[in-house]
This record gives sequence, structure tokens and C-alpha cells, in this order.
Amino acid sequence: MWRILKDKKHWINIILFFAGVVIVVLYSICEESCRYLRGSIFNIDLKYLGLFYMGILTLFNILKRELIFLFLLSLGTGAELYLIGFQIKNSIYCSYCLLFGAIIFLLFLLNFERTKKVLIIISIVIGFIMFSFLFESSVTPVYAEERRFTINVPEDILLPSFGNSQVKVRLYTDYFCGPCKSLEPQLEHIITDLVKKNIITIAFIDTPIHAKTTLYARYFLYILNEKNELVRALRARAVLFDAAKNKITEKEKLEAFLRKKGVKFKPFDTKPTFSVLSSYLKEDRIDATPTCVICSGGKKDRFTGPLDIIKALNRLRESSPR
Repeated sequence: MWRILKDKKHWINIILFFAGVVIVVLYSICEESCRYLRGSIFNIDLKYLGLFYMGILTLFNILKRELIFLFLLSLGTGAELYLIGFQIKNSIYCSYCLLFGAIIFLLFLLNFERTKKVLIIISIVIGFIMFSFLFESSVTPVYAEERRFTINVPEDILLPSFGNSQVKVRLYTDYFCGPCKSLEPQLEHIITDLVKKNIITIAFIDTPIHAKTTLYARYFLYILNEKNELVRALRARAVLFDAAKNKITEKEKLEAFLRKKGVKFKPFDTKPTFSVLSSYLKEDRIDATPTCVICSGGKKDRFTGPLDIIKALNRLRESSPR
């Protein structure tokens, strides 16, 4: 069977190349949650490097330039070994990254040539060392403009937090995350009820997974600076999710959209608030949206995905005395 596979390896390679491209595309699409695990080489995102790499392998496979192909494939195998080690070290795993790595390893096994093992070993080592020096990563989203993170919250800092309960709930979402958009309307009644009954203190923490989220997070705070109350916060979030759905990414157009919706805002310096929000992102090791962290009695529970979050908040409501 293995000999048959080896005889057909050029065609099987193409199928595996296509599978690798599909995995990269799926990685860019949010399903149950939007994952955050950033990596780049020379500021080029690994997603694009992965697509380029598969394209180059496809080219040399079609041309049957086996020596160059094997060299490049071995380089990629070394790089994948480093990336898997990186995920293990940080205890943060990306299923798509691991699947892409599995494709590379399958290609490597299928095209392995014992007579070229010296070239293969050297290439794997080079790939591993290259990535160890050139790979730039981030496992937790933070507001890039902030240099200092603190969880000491001065009284004059505006935070999107509501309620006075000892049960602290932090809801991490992103306006450009599809699952987050579907979740928040379902939570409005639950959150309002929980805060009204003094069961929870809720904090909305915008999570900058997507490029334009910081702009939206700033205007969410501007809106609360006009009037800081839960009903207004929920309304503001609904409007901002609507703006993201309409792919509004420019400041002037976002302001016009807010005015059209009758949402007032008052600009102020958001850096201190962003510093605090970044500290929570780091403290809770947020790597996906939507995520809900519930802190109660010295215990911290974490839930990711709309279904788990809704169930967790409903359990709080059901378990509290009426």
C-alpha cells in the first residue's frame, strides 16, 4: 500500500496542498469562536506565508524538481516543529494550525527519501533555527498603543462595568466576530436581569482580535462618556455591531453612522482605560471571542462560544435566590 502511495505521490501531494489551503481559509473564518494566535515573519502574517508556501510546493511538485521540493518541504517541517513547540510552551493550541502542521508532516513522510537523509536533516534544522529567530508572536490580544498594563483602577477611569455584586463577570467580544454578533442580542435580557437583581457585576471588554476593533472600542467608551449606564451600553453595542456588519472601518463614517442612529458620544483620552482592559486580557489569557470569565468566591471559570456562555449565565440566574 505504501509503495502504491509513493508511486502516486505527485497526485497525492496536490490533494494535500489543496487541503492545506482550505485549512488556512477556514482559519480566517469565525465559527463557534474567533481565535487569536498571531504569528508573523518580517511582519507578514503566517496565514499568507502558509498560502505562499503551499503555492511554491505545488509549483515544484508539478515541475517534478524533487530535490528543491524536498529541501523546501524539510524546511517547512522544521518550522512546524518549532510552531508546535511554541503552542505547547504557551499552552495555547490552534486546531487549524495543528491540522496544517499535520498536512506538512504527511507530505514529509510521503516524499521522504532515505538516500537524501543528510539534506533532509540539515534542512529541518535550518527551518527550526530560522523560525526560532524570525518568528514574532502574540498569544493574547492587547491594545497595541499601550505600553503599561495595570489592574489598579483609579476612580476617575471610565470602565464599561455595571453592577455591585461580588460575582464578577467579564465578557470578551469583538465587533467583527460573527459568533459575538449572534451572542450579544441573546444576552441582553439575561445580563439586564442579573445586574438588576444584583447577582453579577458585568464588564464588557472589547477584544482587539480584528484590525479595526480598537476604533470601535474607543467609540464605545466615547458613548459611555456621554452617559454611563447599562441600558445605554447595550444600545451602543448593538449599534456598533451593526456598523461592523456594514463594514464601516473609517472614523468619519463611523461617526456619521452613530449620529444617524441618534447615538451621542463625547471623546476623551481612552489610554488609561485601554491599559486596564489590556491587563484583564492578559490576566485572563484571552485567546478567543466570545469568552466569558466568571469570578466568584476566589474561583475563576472560563467559557468560550455562545452556547456555553448562555448556559453559564443562566445557571447563575437559576442558582441565585429569587
